[in-house]
Amino acid sequence: MSRNRMSLILALLAMAAVAVGGFFLAVQPQLTQAAVARTQTETVNQSNDANRTELARLKTQAAKLPAMKQELSSLTASVPADADVPAFINELDSVAAASGMQVSSFTSGDATAYAPAAAATNGSAAAGSTAAPSASAEPSASATAAAPAAPTAPSVVTNAAITGQNFSIIPVTVAVDGSFDQALSFVKGVQNGQRLFLITTIASAEKSGDDGGTTSSSTWTFGGFIYVLDTTPTPAAATSTNG
Repeated sequence: MSRNRMSLILALLAMAAVAVGGFFLAVQPQLTQAAVARTQTETVNQSNDANRTELARLKTQAAKLPAMKQELSSLTASVPADADVPAFINELDSVAAASGMQVSSFTSGDATAYAPAAAATNGSAAAGSTAAPSASAEPSASATAAAPAAPTAPSVVTNAAITGQNFSIIPVTVAVDGSFDQALSFVKGVQNGQRLFLITTIASAEKSGDDGGTTSSSTWTFGGFIYVLDTTPTPAAATSTNG
């Protein structure tokens, strides 16, 4: 082998070594960086997609915010944070006047702490049932007829956020003078009023005229409850929220 050929081979080997070394020293790091950049780009795109979805949700919620604030204001007026009995009396006077009536008396009792309703026990249900007929008794037409199903009591629904510490009940009684139709109008106005008034009892007494005879007017007495919900955070709740 001639010296020139040997030199050529050595030159080719050197060029190959330079090319391989250049790949590992220059090209490979660039390829690695490009792969890392693609991964980071995909992560950023996914994060941007999630952010766009959340932004769209927040925009939808923001569009509903005025209606939600209005509903909150209505609910707060329905069950306020304090008794505010004078404001309730003014509302009753307004409803009575709109119905052509007049409030003749109003009384309110002391507020009592709320106590969640207890579910009916099996024992109480059993106490109301009747014993089954004896097997030796002769069947009758009434016995063979299908017995109506016993009514089922509604399930008790409670809210853990409503407790005896923040929710109270005030018994109230209001009496108004007027006709039956006016009384109906008054009840409808009260039930659709700003303050929640749960009417549980109704009584009426006919009024006597100046000559001692009966009139179309009666004294209508409505008893029930108004409610107070203190929304001030308790110290324990405030501490847990801050934590």
